[in-house]
Amino acid sequence: MPDPHPVLGLVSVLYALHLGALLRPVWTGCPYPVPPLALLAPAAVWLACLWLLPYTGAFARAEVVPLSGMAVVPAAVAVAELPLRVQLLTGSTCLVVAAAVSPHAPVPSALVAGGVLLTVIFAVRNAMRPVSVISRLETAAGVAPLLAVAEERLRMSRDLHDTLGRHLAIIAIKSELIARTGKLEEMEEVQVLARMSQSELRAVVNAVRTAPLDDELESACSLLRASGIRCEVTDEDCGLSLPGEVREVLGWAVREAATNVIRHAPDATACTITLAVSGAGGARECVLRVVNDGVRDMPGRRPELGTGMDGLKQRVAPLGGRLEHGPQLRGTYRLLVTVPLAREE
Repeated sequence: MPDPHPVLGLVSVLYALHLGALLRPVWTGCPYPVPPLALLAPAAVWLACLWLLPYTGAFARAEVVPLSGMAVVPAAVAVAELPLRVQLLTGSTCLVVAAAVSPHAPVPSALVAGGVLLTVIFAVRNAMRPVSVISRLETAAGVAPLLAVAEERLRMSRDLHDTLGRHLAIIAIKSELIARTGKLEEMEEVQVLARMSQSELRAVVNAVRTAPLDDELESACSLLRASGIRCEVTDEDCGLSLPGEVREVLGWAVREAATNVIRHAPDATACTITLAVSGAGGARECVLRVVNDGVRDMPGRRPELGTGMDGLKQRVAPLGGRLEHGPQLRGTYRLLVTVPLAREE
């Protein structure tokens, strides 16, 4: 009569290897290389070896049936992290099979199989929870440097657009003027602007570029008037009393507005810039309004303004402010920036 122990030994080794593969995420933190349910396929090998034991003559069929119940454990491990419907389907299948292979005691067999299934699922889920948290933390740690690089690229692209855009617009205007009139003395201003662009480019790269509100208001007026556009500024004596962050954001807004008037309103003849503080107490807010004429688009349609407005919106948002812009009646265009002052006090 053949010795059954080698077969039992083979079943034990195959079962241990199968269970170890299923528990791999618990002790390594690495996900399954294949879908979890696909890892149940090796169970057919050791179950087949187990059901061959009665043919050795050392075990009766009734003695092998309880051993086949070990298949409940791998099944529970495989579906522990899967959706509830998959767990219910797997549990129902295990209960039906347990009852079918134990015709003399179907109910106790089903109850034992169900109890083992629930216990293993609960244990695996509790063991996987810290592993999942650690895995997410490691993923986040790897993503953080990439986000920092992306943020720096966005900052540089935004600052390059805001700082160099206006100088390039002025250089273009001065070049056209020189071409029409032949006034070579205008070339001196072009050279000054080119040098300023170089210094501001270095400031952008070194992340030290700022936009002082007073300087930007003066520069905007000079740019617009040099382009033949009448510019009026109404400050209401509130500019100096504003917090530093608000003044800087409004400076960028004035710069963007003036540049857009030159680029996108070729027929503009007048531009008004109004800076005021409204409200009282904790509801105080600063309002910057820039209105120009010469807009050809109909009301309700916004001309394409590139990335400047997107960058300005990103500057206003951290202060809790709002940015509104669009064509108005009678061929005018309005840019409105509102920044609350309560948080700055």
